[in-house]
Amino acid sequence: MTGGVIVAFLLSFVAGPGLCALLLRLPPDRGLMTALLVLTVVLAAGAVALQGRAPLAGVLAGWLGWVLACTIIAQALRRRAAPRPSPRAVTITAILATTMPWFGLATARFMH
Repeated sequence: MTGGVIVAFLLSFVAGPGLCALLLRLPPDRGLMTALLVLTVVLAAGAVALQGRAPLAGVLAGWLGWVLACTIIAQALRRRAAPRPSPRAVTITAILATTMPWFGLATARFMH
């Protein structure tokens, strides 16, 4: 394994789920949801803008945007879903969802 693959693995399976779990400990109020939404949109726009000029920064912005989007969905489910899902099930599902970019990277690397 190269250093870049190890970093991508750690980001996907340690940093992303850890950040999501930390953010899911916060109460799902309107202010948090708005802040996460704005940050996600800014990161997505940044990922697109950086795509040709700084690919690594673009990928990192896209990855962080994905993690925050997973967190927003989990917080929304906690706040609005009826009947209310188990908070533990929502947290586990969100944490698992944050690892999905790894499988895209692994597939792309396999096909290359």
